Amino acid sequence: MKKLLILFVILFSAAAMMAQNGKTVTDNHYKFSINIPAKWTARSTVETNKKDVITYSFDRNDGKLTLSLIAFKFVEARNLDDFIYTLEKDFNLNIPEKVGGYTETNGENYKGKWADYKDNDSHERIYYYATTADSGGEYFCYMLRFIADAKTNVNDVKTEVVTIADSFKIKF
Repeated sequence: MKKLLILFVILFSAAAMMAQNGKTVTDNHYKFSINIPAKWTARSTVETNKKDVITYSFDRNDGKLTLSLIAFKFVEARNLDDFIYTLEKDFNLNIPEKVGGYTETNGENYKGKWADYKDNDSHERIYYYATTADSGGEYFCYMLRFIADAKTNVNDVKTEVVTIADSFKIKF
């Protein structure tokens, strides 16, 4: 009976941990994975007909935060600063004014930067990545855009934003 009780506790604990951890979204076509917490819901996934851009959208269940992940596939390497400039100026994305400068994050096969943005409607943190090595003749750029309503206390969601962003991995 004691062994059965211990087994039950272990199984219950494992199930609780899995529920808390959420799920991993892996896209082998665009070479990335990211961990999405359980308290988030996938809203949509849209890919272009050319299969060169895909957008994933997620909402935190309490409505305080959204995530838009856009992955781009290219046949040539892209300059990270040019990529960022293009996205910041894209009227369809409607990115607010940047607050402060960029912070660099680099890895073995990529260069990255992130910055905070703000206007009267929202606070945003956007992460940008561009691969520096090819993967079967393909290069990738990514944008992770976290958007919080202007009424949301940014400090309340900052840890979660960083945790999700840190889980983003480029898969070569």
